[in-house]
Amino acid sequence: MERIRTPKIENVRVLDRFYHWQNRNAMESTTPSTGTLYLTPTHLIFVNPVEKRETWVLLGHIGSVDRLSMAVGGSPLQIRCKTFLSLILVIPKDRDSQELYAALLRLAQPATYEELYCFSYNPPEESFDRTSGWNIFDLQSEYQRIGVPNQHWVLSKMNQHYEVCDTYPQFLYVPSSATPKILLGSAGFRSRGRLPVLSYLYPKTNAAICRCSQPLSGFSARCEEDEEMLNCILRSTPESKTVFIIDTRPRINAMANRATGKGYETEANYVGMKVQFFSIENIHVMRSGLQKLVEVCDLKTGSEDLSLPSHSTFLSGLQATGWLKHIRSILDASLFIAEKITEGHSVLVHCSDGWDRTAQTCSLACLFLDPYYRTLHGFMALIEKEWLAFGHKFSDRAGHLRPVFGNGGVSPAITPSSAVNMVIDTSREQSPVFAQFLDCVWQLLCQKPYAFQFNERFLLVLHDHLYSCQFGTFIGNNEKERRDLKLSERTYSLWGYMKRHLNEYLNPLYDPERCRLTPLLFPDISAQQLRLWVTLYSRFEEGVHPREPLLDTVTSLIDHSSALEDHALYLERRIALLKEMLANPPHHRRNPLVTVTANGAGMSSPHGSLSSISMGSSMNWDDYPNASVIIKSVALDWKPIRYVRYCVCSTPFSQFTVKYHCWKCGDVVCRRCTDTHAPLIGLYSNKPVPVCQLCYERSRVSPIKEKNATFAEKSDKLQKSQKTEKVP
Repeated sequence: MERIRTPKIENVRVLDRFYHWQNRNAMESTTPSTGTLYLTPTHLIFVNPVEKRETWVLLGHIGSVDRLSMAVGGSPLQIRCKTFLSLILVIPKDRDSQELYAALLRLAQPATYEELYCFSYNPPEESFDRTSGWNIFDLQSEYQRIGVPNQHWVLSKMNQHYEVCDTYPQFLYVPSSATPKILLGSAGFRSRGRLPVLSYLYPKTNAAICRCSQPLSGFSARCEEDEEMLNCILRSTPESKTVFIIDTRPRINAMANRATGKGYETEANYVGMKVQFFSIENIHVMRSGLQKLVEVCDLKTGSEDLSLPSHSTFLSGLQATGWLKHIRSILDASLFIAEKITEGHSVLVHCSDGWDRTAQTCSLACLFLDPYYRTLHGFMALIEKEWLAFGHKFSDRAGHLRPVFGNGGVSPAITPSSAVNMVIDTSREQSPVFAQFLDCVWQLLCQKPYAFQFNERFLLVLHDHLYSCQFGTFIGNNEKERRDLKLSERTYSLWGYMKRHLNEYLNPLYDPERCRLTPLLFPDISAQQLRLWVTLYSRFEEGVHPREPLLDTVTSLIDHSSALEDHALYLERRIALLKEMLANPPHHRRNPLVTVTANGAGMSSPHGSLSSISMGSSMNWDDYPNASVIIKSVALDWKPIRYVRYCVCSTPFSQFTVKYHCWKCGDVVCRRCTDTHAPLIGLYSNKPVPVCQLCYERSRVSPIKEKNATFAEKSDKLQKSQKTEKVP
């Protein structure tokens, strides 16, 4: 990591794009936040000592930095993030502003992979193993899950050393009737060597989703091997007489590509094939659409100064972006693919190079067809297969690196003087392809919440870590690049991180039994059903989101009910054990003078305390904690999460921060305060549950906690003995 010349700047004022609107509603002062700005090799940190609040911006999230006109209070910098956060920093000294500007340009887009955050990231958790998550997916195991290889589809190792296509995975699944000559000939006739290969096999109809790139047909070129390759795909689906070729591009775009020697398949040359075009625009149109969408979300034209836009202004601006139209076109093509597969027809999907629109439509079609891909583990496997293995250009599309200039292949150094006329390069290669895929999944999640094991937060975390470069999962443009960089040895996996926090991503409305009975998922893609994903694109706009996400509230209620049920089970078993001890004392007669105090510990008889009564040689009353300790060990009432703004450790909560409950005291705490789990005396399961740091420290010094295990074991033994006595 390079050394930063201005790591700390005092008296910086920060304005976010909705600052005035927030303060007006909160009836607070409109004075901007003033504090200290810190720049590290990985983060930009603003500390407000008055409000005791910190704002952390990951440098990988920064999408653009612009120098605005000089103001009275200093030199302003506007920072727009790929996570849709927008800030204006007012720096008192112009020199500090120039140096900060140059440093942000360097650090937000490094020149080489080795400068990315993932290669220096060291998680605070000592138990987070670097290998965790890298072995979560195996391509051959995933194909075996869907019944491949079989008599129609076989494994080919012709690309084992990436010699045929360096953007494809090592192992490819192809029709069993395709000879090496056919495979190599087809690869030579397809853009980038991306020949038709199997993506997914639907077991009920044996229809296949195959993917490739556009043919190098030009105006009249033909390839016998490529035509035979598609015939092999047709023969691999014996019950069908047609293979649908899904060209996801607008027809006019495909025709224009013929002038460059590329193009599309002609039905006259490909017997048994039917070509279907879909109007999914290219990456440049999508990039422009997202920029327009951000501008619409930034609109502040209304009756009051800096207020929200009028209703008509916002809606007309949203329509002009074409964003929802793009989302619908992607869903439309994916739905067509899934319908043809269920009808028993195989499909061949491609766009231009087969790694953007093809990845979107193939992965969404798999979601429609296979409920496994709607689970947490299955969705990770889907991304690994359709996006990572088949060469979606994550680093180029996300803008991880600064583009290379000059013949030397090295980007020029950025200094305060040279940075005056520079901006962070929004390369022609950047485009929100993966973000659109997540948006489509969110549309499905809204329509069919029961069908998905994961929630909205899971999709947001995936979106943010696409740009964060904190983990090595999305680094590189294809499998070969990731192997050459040795990411599995040198970086941590995003899947390993998410596996440690799976409870945050669980959807409480998920119904696996309903998914088993109705595995197909066909959404309604009419205009009335598609919505703007406000939680993503206006995430940092206060006032437009609910005070608490609905699913978080439901999850909290489920956890609370689980705690109370476990506690009630403990009390029921304890009462049953006490009744048995009083009814059948092994060494004493029944005595009507026996009394029980309120806490259950002061039991007495003419022969002394019941602590001397034992059931067998191993049961002693002293083994059990008294009733008052049991009742206080589990929180019966949990504090509502709606109005809690700060954790007990003073960490502020936003509307998207996960709020946890301490099962012992019922207080609302942040993730950091519930890293530790401990078993509670009043829970029959005796399993470790989330507790705050203070309760955890108290439980460690309590000598009673070990008695709970004794009670649970003896209660189970008592139940078994009672069942045995009833057996004739």
